[in-house]
Amino acid sequence: MKRILTIVGLTVLLLPVLFGCGKKEDDRSGRSEVDFEVVPKEELPAPLAEAVEENKKDEIRMTYMDGEDLYLVRGYGEQATGGYSISVLECSEDEEKVYLDTRLLGPENPDEISRDPSYPYLALRIDMRDKEVVIQ
Repeated sequence: MKRILTIVGLTVLLLPVLFGCGKKEDDRSGRSEVDFEVVPKEELPAPLAEAVEENKKDEIRMTYMDGEDLYLVRGYGEQATGGYSISVLECSEDEEKVYLDTRLLGPENPDEISRDPSYPYLALRIDMRDKEVVIQ
């Protein structure tokens, strides 16, 4: 009897391990790419440029609607030095949402960077969509 209880106990403990090792389904299935344009600071609508400036010391995840355009902004807050860049990993959509995923890239050559703080952000312009936006 003790042996049966031990086997049952081990089976119960090992089941989560066995099922936890299965292949995870990609959350991005069913998404299609969204065409976007990177918008320089000088070309941002004035209210959006002001909002970015006011919030630049903190992380920013915001959207702004202007006519037929939708702006997606991702800022990384204050960084100790200059030389940072931002890479777009994903800009896609499904039936309900638009997704933006970016990555902050550190300075490539530490000897040639500004020692002043910087406030890296990225603004993208896409066609207007009536969907929730998820910025990661």
